[in-house]
Amino acid sequence: MPSKEKIIDIIFRCAEELNRQLSEERKLILEESTVIAGKNSPLDSLGLVTLMVCIEGHLNHLGIRINILDKVSESSNFPFTTIGEMSLWLLGEI
Repeated sequence: MPSKEKIIDIIFRCAEELNRQLSEERKLILEESTVIAGKNSPLDSLGLVTLMVCIEGHLNHLGIRINILDKVSESSNFPFTTIGEMSLWLLGEI
């Protein structure tokens, strides 16, 4: 199982890839406290799904198969709002 640091690294790499497609005011700051979901997020639903798909791809390269969107939709409440919360949630799901 990957460490929290490895998961954060994957999320940051995917955020960097996504930032190339975003306008300056919507770019994600590469910090654990950056909001990626909810009303204070610079991402729209497509941006969040794009980030999730990228993360899934990187995890797949490590031999970890997860469908983040399916897992999120199974939750009664959205399980994370920040990059740090997402990394902890992912660690609990894989």
